Amino acid sequence: MKLGIAVVYMVSERNEKLLDLQLSQIDANTKVPYKIYACVNELLPQFREKLERNPNVNICPCQNYEKGTGLLRQDAAKVPTRGLVAVGSKYEHSFYLEQLIKTAVEDGMTHVAMLHADSFPIRPGWAEELAGTLTDRCVLAGITRDPERDHKPLTACIFYHRDFYLKYQPRLILSQEDFDSEDYQRYYRACPHVTDSGFGYGFKMFMENLTWHPLVRSNKGGNHMLFASIYGDLIFHLHATMFIERTKKAGFTSQSDGGSQFRKFGRTVARAVLPTPVRMKVRNSLPERIRDPQDYLDRKAWECERKRLFDDPESYLSYLRTGVR
Repeated sequence: MKLGIAVVYMVSERNEKLLDLQLSQIDANTKVPYKIYACVNELLPQFREKLERNPNVNICPCQNYEKGTGLLRQDAAKVPTRGLVAVGSKYEHSFYLEQLIKTAVEDGMTHVAMLHADSFPIRPGWAEELAGTLTDRCVLAGITRDPERDHKPLTACIFYHRDFYLKYQPRLILSQEDFDSEDYQRYYRACPHVTDSGFGYGFKMFMENLTWHPLVRSNKGGNHMLFASIYGDLIFHLHATMFIERTKKAGFTSQSDGGSQFRKFGRTVARAVLPTPVRMKVRNSLPERIRDPQDYLDRKAWECERKRLFDDPESYLSYLRTGVR
């Protein structure tokens, strides 16, 4: 096996430790020959230099993303998400990932893995174990964030043999034509999902009558259902790091009915009685915990999990896996 690991690095200055941790975890737990195919278009110069010094990293020249590229007209509007909301620059991330995957395959890698900058393997043999799940019909192993409401492979860990890529030419994000098709509607009815990066792979497998091996959340310990997850007892994912660092919002959340309905009613009334400039001025003057209470709580929880990870990675990851402190 020759493993190509595709990672789009968007790491803020305060998350340098996350970059170091991911590199060390990949190195400690990957026993097969591997190369990290890295996109650094959005990376700070000092972090790029760190990657350049790593012999297992191949920094790939990637075409720059232009905002608006590939946007679907009805993206996420015509497909309900049943309470699970996913936001962020999925198009930008997928645009870079597609270039990295193509480079890895052209370099002769036998297997491809995708990771996020905040996801990494947690025990030796992860690549061999995932490769062992693949067959002629089961063509992919990947994280699923929620098997019921988001049944698709998530790019925080997707793993497959090069033959799947070469034969079927899957794409992470669908074209508008595919999205508008009756075939896609059939796929969504069979496999409800959030339309972020990876749902194009799910659609391709559905259309070709192929299967995949889902890695579901396997935490025995933890402090929050959305953040700091272990999948299949193989992969850790902090979740939402890029989006939080860019927007100071949590990226996605499970919405509650009562509070969200109350806030929706309040916003409707405000739009009806207040001119837009006045409404925005009032909103912006409010503390975040009042303006966006659920997002405030989610981001606060994310910060706590990030701190626990940074303070003692080994003990923290062990606790998430076993439930033993």
